[in-house]
Amino acid sequence: MVLKDYSALIIHNNQFSLFNTDGEILNLPLQTLVAELEQTTELLIIHKSYTYRKLKSPKTIHTDRWLDLLELAAFVFPVQSFGYTVTNFANALKIPMPLNPEADFLIIICDYLILKFKEEYNHGNKDLIAARLAALYHAQWLWAPILLSALDISLPLPAQQLQASDALRIWQRLPKWQELSPRPQPSQFPVKRQETFNRLAEILGPGAEDRAGQIDFTDVARYAFEPCVEQGKPNIVLAEAGTGTGKTSAYIAPASLWAEHNKGTVWINTYTRHLQRQIEHEFDHLYPDPATRKKKIVVRKGRENYLCLLNLDEYITLHFNKNDGNGNNIAIILLCNWAEQSNDGDLFGGDLPNWFHDLFDNRILSILAERRGECIHASCPHYQTCFVEHSIRRAQNAEIVIANHALVINHFAWSLDNASPEWESNLPSRLIFDEAHHISDAADSAFSTAFSTTETSELRRWLLGNEGNNTRSKGLKKRIHDVIIGNKALEKDLEEIIDSAFILPPLNWSSHLASFHDNKDENLTNLSERFFYLIYQQIQARSSRNQIINQSYAETRQYECDLYPLLPELVALVPNLIQSFQKLLNCLLKFTRNIETKLNNEKDSLDKMSLERLETTHATLTRKAVTPLTLWLDLLTSLNKPEHSNSQPKTHVSFLKSEHKNKNITDVGLFHHWLDPTIPLMKMLAPSIQGMLFTSATLRDESNNDTEASWQAAEQRVGTEHLPVQPLRAALSCPFNYDKQARVFVVNDINIHSINEVAHAYLHLFKASKGGALGLFTAIHRLRAIYHQINESLEKDNISLFAQHIDPLSNNSLVELFKNDMRSCLLGTDAMRDGINIPGNSLRLVVFERIPWPRPDILYRERRKYFYKDKPNLYDEQIVRLRLRQAFGRLIRTQSDKGIFIILDRRTPTRVLSAFPKNVPIRRQSLQEVINQTTLFYEK
Repeated sequence: MVLKDYSALIIHNNQFSLFNTDGEILNLPLQTLVAELEQTTELLIIHKSYTYRKLKSPKTIHTDRWLDLLELAAFVFPVQSFGYTVTNFANALKIPMPLNPEADFLIIICDYLILKFKEEYNHGNKDLIAARLAALYHAQWLWAPILLSALDISLPLPAQQLQASDALRIWQRLPKWQELSPRPQPSQFPVKRQETFNRLAEILGPGAEDRAGQIDFTDVARYAFEPCVEQGKPNIVLAEAGTGTGKTSAYIAPASLWAEHNKGTVWINTYTRHLQRQIEHEFDHLYPDPATRKKKIVVRKGRENYLCLLNLDEYITLHFNKNDGNGNNIAIILLCNWAEQSNDGDLFGGDLPNWFHDLFDNRILSILAERRGECIHASCPHYQTCFVEHSIRRAQNAEIVIANHALVINHFAWSLDNASPEWESNLPSRLIFDEAHHISDAADSAFSTAFSTTETSELRRWLLGNEGNNTRSKGLKKRIHDVIIGNKALEKDLEEIIDSAFILPPLNWSSHLASFHDNKDENLTNLSERFFYLIYQQIQARSSRNQIINQSYAETRQYECDLYPLLPELVALVPNLIQSFQKLLNCLLKFTRNIETKLNNEKDSLDKMSLERLETTHATLTRKAVTPLTLWLDLLTSLNKPEHSNSQPKTHVSFLKSEHKNKNITDVGLFHHWLDPTIPLMKMLAPSIQGMLFTSATLRDESNNDTEASWQAAEQRVGTEHLPVQPLRAALSCPFNYDKQARVFVVNDINIHSINEVAHAYLHLFKASKGGALGLFTAIHRLRAIYHQINESLEKDNISLFAQHIDPLSNNSLVELFKNDMRSCLLGTDAMRDGINIPGNSLRLVVFERIPWPRPDILYRERRKYFYKDKPNLYDEQIVRLRLRQAFGRLIRTQSDKGIFIILDRRTPTRVLSAFPKNVPIRRQSLQEVINQTTLFYEK
């Protein structure tokens, strides 16, 4: 027993079990436990920040000597997630566990982890493990002396061995990718019906739950993989599959067969990170061998999600050896340990355990990811070990690529426009869009234009670098100058770009703007800053002071106003701003043309690295600078034209918006959106795509019992109405007996504007279900207010309460904690409504605070008129019904689930209740009646 002299503490359902150094197991009330822990130095726990929170964060307890088993597990099994409870650990390690484990069981888990670590050391790279432990020892990691003693390693390490600093240089040991020849075009053989059914059985594995509609779905999905007969007319499937249908496995069956038979690639695209990894796990039965699965299945995300080795290298060089009091050095070493074993280097949603974000400063992960648009591609010294480059090349020969809507849109856009190395040139011909109800949102983000202080100052930073600020931003000159040195034309072009870029606002524009507004200082000399100040002035003058558009955040406010009529000062300023922006654009275009000339004239004489850097610079300049500047100039030019004529069909909307956080202005600008963003999306996809499947549990709104109208609205929502083909439509019913499994109640006697009444409702409903409840909110400030009113009372009833925006935990961690504690409740907002999967009894009650009406902003106003000019209320109600269906879908996930859905808003229109399945009982009752019904429902 390595830790026989250590205390240990576990918390289960607000019950505290303490194992002290005298060998006693004490079950103590909170107040007594805190007094005991004030005298305890070394304490073994699971999840330090969560444990401290459950102890009410007492200032008399010092946690600097607490030993967190999660940190030990992160070092011993870096790519395995162990959950957050004793039970999770025991199950993951396959350790026999007593029925009611006490705190001493943590000692057993710890001994087992150390035993496994010793086995790894004896059979692994001893020098590397010793060097990494030495680094952790110097970083003052509490577990390091214990592990060094267990392995009988003495410090300092012998000079001939690998040293602590060498252990961090993981790029020296990571595998290198190899360039692959272009993949031939795939064949076009169809997928046969019976083999699809057989493949579905393989995917599900033995003993899988029978699901009505799943076989029908997989049969319908085959149509998307039929040979295309005419260019621009792909085979389209529009399939609504209710919760529990098993649609993921159903579409994977024909997709994997088509890719396998035709030597092609199918892209499966989602909206949320959660679903990406869920889809990946669906292949476990089909490809049980991890190496085979890694070759055939690739998860793709944007660069900003992956560990950047250059950022890691620079951080270690600049910051690692400095005196570190916040544990960042420990986090860096553990991340290095993880990266060498990671499947793909994904920091957000990959195999880095969820709780890593909780235990260490989350800013570390953002610093190490490539989030500044400064990737230097081939000129990076770690280019051939780069995680992103690995995933790009794996995807070129994979059978299935699991991406997201935004990535596939960008992939097509840049592959069609240029030969950028970031987007491989061979486009997939078959696409599956899961969570298809979000396609319009993704397209809106991709095809809208933001001419704002944030976007323009970011371009300045990207072109000029840090400008004396304490950042590592390099700027264009430092990234490319050594490749063009000696070429007088390119050197001159580069200097002209730098001189012209000063027209863009600096990074500290916000302080300038605030100062100008407060002091009325007329000496705001930067032309673009003055332009944005005038926009801000127009917004301040014309927006309603109580018009807080983004009501989700109490500390965040957004104000808007219509673009026209413009302030006279704005009109007068625009020509000069156009001239300055045009000058910058001309410099960039000249530079890119001269790069093209150099590439054409010297292609045979340039070394491979210089050639790749020039090609990358050309493509990146187009994406990061030329394209946005062109769009901004188009917007500025349009300001000189009269307001849109009502006689012409309106396809876009432009408006002014400012964002504020606390007392700071965070963004000001002119925003330009397609009213129907699926128009450019389908125009882009149609020429290359031969088959597409759109699926979701909430494609249609059948409130008016008009089947054809509901399908037409679904086609409008995903954009297939803009294609010259009629999609194959299919609606697969849920396999659940909602009459027995679910109830829906609308509480009709509380005032939702009263925090006290709403808190009273949440408290007693959560008690009635004895936990397992998800409370959904449309505003964070109300969530916080409710939390503080009910938390203490719930804990007295042995019910834990977790909450987004309150608990210092990631959303994934909150969901895991909630899922593993049957007597817990969770408060959340949109992310919890749309993106979680909690089958079983862990989630048995959903309480919606109020009807989730769309935000009343200008974009909403204009789309409302565009889509439903004659019946604008129908647009609102459709949005609400689809949101309610999404939320209800969280509740019943399997045929054995039981659940209640409650809406506290007595103003709920009857017409939006058609969002729920037809056979689920719906009642309007008083709060007390609903509480009684909830209690009875779970006692049956």
